[in-house]
Amino acid sequence: MKKFLINLLVGLTLVLLQTTSSFAFYSDVPETNKYYNSIKTLYELGRLPVEIDNKFHPDDLLTKGELYKLIITEGMGTPSENIDLPYTDISNDSPYAPYIQTILDNKLIKTPSGKSVFGINTKVTKLAALTAMFNSLGIGTNYFFVKEDFPFTDISLDSAIAPLANKAAKLNIIESASPTKFLKNKKITKGEAVDYLYKIKQNIDSAVTITITNKNSKTSSNDLTNNKNFSTLVDVWSTLKTKFLYKDKLDDDKLIQAAIKGMVSEAKDKYTVFDTPSSTSTTLTKLSNKYEGIGIVIELIEKKVTVITPFHDSPAEKAGIQGQDIISKVDDQITEGLSLEEVSAKIKGPSKSSVKLTIMRAEKEMEFTITRGSITIERVSTENLKTTSGKNIGYILLTDFGDGSDEEFSTAAKELIKNKPDGIILDLRNNPGGYVDTAINIISLFTDQIKTAVKMEFVDKKTEETKTNGNGLLKGYKLVVLINEGSASAAEIVAGALKDFGIATLVGKKTFGKGVAQELRTYKDGSLLKYTISNWLTPNGASLNGEGISPDIIIEKGTDPKVDTQLNSALAQF
Repeated sequence: MKKFLINLLVGLTLVLLQTTSSFAFYSDVPETNKYYNSIKTLYELGRLPVEIDNKFHPDDLLTKGELYKLIITEGMGTPSENIDLPYTDISNDSPYAPYIQTILDNKLIKTPSGKSVFGINTKVTKLAALTAMFNSLGIGTNYFFVKEDFPFTDISLDSAIAPLANKAAKLNIIESASPTKFLKNKKITKGEAVDYLYKIKQNIDSAVTITITNKNSKTSSNDLTNNKNFSTLVDVWSTLKTKFLYKDKLDDDKLIQAAIKGMVSEAKDKYTVFDTPSSTSTTLTKLSNKYEGIGIVIELIEKKVTVITPFHDSPAEKAGIQGQDIISKVDDQITEGLSLEEVSAKIKGPSKSSVKLTIMRAEKEMEFTITRGSITIERVSTENLKTTSGKNIGYILLTDFGDGSDEEFSTAAKELIKNKPDGIILDLRNNPGGYVDTAINIISLFTDQIKTAVKMEFVDKKTEETKTNGNGLLKGYKLVVLINEGSASAAEIVAGALKDFGIATLVGKKTFGKGVAQELRTYKDGSLLKYTISNWLTPNGASLNGEGISPDIIIEKGTDPKVDTQLNSALAQF
């Protein structure tokens, strides 16, 4: 990654100072503003954009477009002039286009393979903002920090984001109202973003020193080296490197990675995996909401390519693919031994082309030939439905619990209740899950009480409870929740909580049964470890991992694609 953004040239600074001095300071940032000093300082250094109307709007929520505009400007980067953006929601003449092109040119974000959505107006979380700032401005994080000094109680010490949060604390990026909370999913304002950049600037010239120590680790290096089998490991390595006939063909990195993979495999947890650098891009990259393929979410579970869910109204769903299907072959090629990235690449393809999947379902082999299409994922969609007795029912389909889907859901719900529905159907079928915080926010819409929505059990048997926030926008409405074998993770958290609260009737099929949470630990070589950290329980204490949630009314969807028997059954409850 290029670090052009942190190269400060005195001559350029003088030119920018002269330029900004001809404009008045932002008229909407008074001295009473909480971030006045940070904004004023960076403005006078020429590290904030000059606005024609001299307004900065410090209290507006930060968007993704504004984030990178601030980063490029603060870093003294020159916006690109040759613009050819691969995004459908940013025109080349957009005022944000030069900044987005700059981050692409300098490989600060990955260039998509085809046209996709950037999310220019997406509201940015604190975690997303700091991640982008640290990556773009060359701020290092220490994976081996002193854990006794870690200030945040809402992040596990073993969390993949703990090093970043710890670095933020060292830069004095602290919530003044809640100094012990990192609040990773909090949507930040433009003023807060500038304050982060100001605090980063104060430390940007400081050398970053990483010291590896086992002082605070529960497992010391002596535990490993004193193990009787460790000498065998060393001897095998030495023998291969010195006496093996084909030693010159050995790759040290691959040998070590293979040893790590074997160690992680021995943990015998289907959700705990180690990914080498060549395959991590798929793991870390979020699926675009528009691409060409068949529309499924897959995961490698117990070395089998498992369908978590087909997307709603996708070619895969229309063909009959279901959650928990095992993909044994793609176009007659056996998937066993292939990485998830390799299988995904084989399934994806141009619209109107076809792919043949061989599926194992309940020990029965089935074949599906599916015509690929252009997949557009709409997170939230609504509809006004009528029962046979003429009642007006509000229908809300939620496809995932990704960042921002709780806001979309709330906005859609506000519009839906303007029609004064007699009840609500929440469709969580084929919803693979997402962020727990997002799930809690959606649960909170259905109750104005503050009560436990989910419990998390950790390795030390410590249990943490996450509570609803009392929003209550949709409280009091009769509620039916649709679920099936593709409803997983956060979708199960929502269904389980609403059922335990006694405010929802569940209709459909038993859910997927993913009742554990994972974290990612990334390493300098680009590899990562995804490992299970906790088991989650419903408010009443039920553990659903491997079991799933059984609906109150069990019903198949039916074989006629024009008749949704599960939805009809939900409507019949009103």
